[in-house]
Amino acid sequence: MVRRIIVVAVLVATLATLVAWPKPGAAQGRVADTFPPYQARFFPETGQTAVNWFLEAWKNTPNALFVLGYPISQPFIEESFTSPGQFYRVQYFERAVLEEHPENFGQQGNRYYILGRLMGTQLARGRENEPPFQRVGNPGDGTWFPETGHTLRNGPAPFRDFWLNNGGLATFGYPLSEQFQEVNSQDGQVYWVQYFERQRMEWHPEQPDPRYRILLGLLGNEYRDRFHRNNPAFRSRSAAEALPRPFIYGFNAHLYGQGTPWQDRNRVLTLSKNAGVNWIRQQIRWRDLHDASGAIYWAELDDIVNDASRQGVNLLISVVSAPDWAGGPGMPRRENFGDFGSFMGQMAARYRGRVQAYQIWNEQNRACENGGDCARDGGVGGRVANANYYVDLLEVAYRAIKAADPYAIVVSGAPTSTDTNRQDIAISDLEYVRQMAVNPKFRNSVDAIGLHPGGHYNPPDSRWPERPGPGPNWRNSNEFYFRRIEDTRNILVANGMGDRQIWVTEFGWATRNNTPGYEYGNSISFETQAAWLTRALEIGRYEWAPWVGAMFIWNLNFAIPWRYYGNELHEQAAFGVLNSDWSPRPSFNAIQAFPKR
Repeated sequence: MVRRIIVVAVLVATLATLVAWPKPGAAQGRVADTFPPYQARFFPETGQTAVNWFLEAWKNTPNALFVLGYPISQPFIEESFTSPGQFYRVQYFERAVLEEHPENFGQQGNRYYILGRLMGTQLARGRENEPPFQRVGNPGDGTWFPETGHTLRNGPAPFRDFWLNNGGLATFGYPLSEQFQEVNSQDGQVYWVQYFERQRMEWHPEQPDPRYRILLGLLGNEYRDRFHRNNPAFRSRSAAEALPRPFIYGFNAHLYGQGTPWQDRNRVLTLSKNAGVNWIRQQIRWRDLHDASGAIYWAELDDIVNDASRQGVNLLISVVSAPDWAGGPGMPRRENFGDFGSFMGQMAARYRGRVQAYQIWNEQNRACENGGDCARDGGVGGRVANANYYVDLLEVAYRAIKAADPYAIVVSGAPTSTDTNRQDIAISDLEYVRQMAVNPKFRNSVDAIGLHPGGHYNPPDSRWPERPGPGPNWRNSNEFYFRRIEDTRNILVANGMGDRQIWVTEFGWATRNNTPGYEYGNSISFETQAAWLTRALEIGRYEWAPWVGAMFIWNLNFAIPWRYYGNELHEQAAFGVLNSDWSPRPSFNAIQAFPKR
């Protein structure tokens, strides 16, 4: 049985140094923001979520549940007690407090970006003159640390093996004392203990289970109980309340075309903000900006970024379609990957701080997205690019973007929902995601995983086969259902990617239209579209928390250019939440009324 370790002598010394203990800080502006990726794992045992790089450190700690314990707080800003006046973002765990060190980001694989707070040092403060804490000479047997003047041995207690096997210096720090005997206040018994910079070990040889013969202090719990009783960061939460970042509500929108009779970009941005939707996904074609000479013509994209930034709208730029000189119109030839990386790096540097996220390709499991024509006859031509080929391209783009803007979020291209498995048409999104997830490069080349669920003529709560949609068509496969996301999520979990957030970068329901293949929209009224869109938002925000971080509705304003070009019943217009005359559909009003939390 694991016991909480509280030592009487330490309690007196600790209370005497109250003024030196950390305080929540109001000076959050002095602390750098957390770097992507933003990820989460909810622990119902404590009602808290380990997030972002704190979670990464937890996963990389051997025997993490025993060494660090469960999370017991959300991240918050707190003053350091070892460096007064310095503030860090911290997250408390049962046995430790982890803190971000932004100055170490990008170095040595970010190994020292998250460090354990020196809790043992604080507990040992004031005891320097006690014999166990006084420096000892080097015995010459390799057990001595000159940094603190103490040894780490396996006798009487096997602390050295435990230290080595459970994270060593990074987890526990250097020894601050020799082994000595101390009274445990909880049971009144005397045990061998040793203090380290970040922990305190106690030996319980009487425990029948070898896993519990060395116990670690519940230092995070102790600090919380003494100094954070009224701190709301420690309040137990549901998964829906414990996201690693605020949930992203977005629209897919058409922001190009300023100067044409149909476009008013600032009106589009204003309408999005009026709906309470502060993100827009804009697709661009690499081929339209970068010519064979190497020149890049930013032109209207500069204006789009400037207008969005001025209005306070965040941008997700989706990049597709290589130039012919690089092997397009699909993905580039492998020998042109470097050209794509250069293009993405220059874009990220140019728009640093003004473009918040980049998505690398779109529906790459469709053949027409790699050399065909997705706008004609339901998508023809091309061949599906191998998932490993795609991950190699993603890796090049990721490195280039991060070198230019470490805070930019990189989203993987979203496979379209399909059960087709023909390389000249499409590969199942489930198989394609599996192939990406088993590639070891994928985890290190993506901050969020893009997905595009189906919808067709099926309400968002329906699912094949247990709760099928109304039919008679588009109902006998989960490829036609919004909850296809759950199948994809299961694949990510099975392959160790369950902590990385999913971004749903396109979802929606068509209404009446004249496009072959989208006839199901003729059975969906404007009112039904509104109800299904808001119900889908509710599912993503609350039922799928915290593993879905963003949802981008398809779409805001495509009906307006389609009216100008003579076909306001095109399927792209049918998915819109604005009518072709800019008036709001019921779905726009419903999205506007949906509480954005």
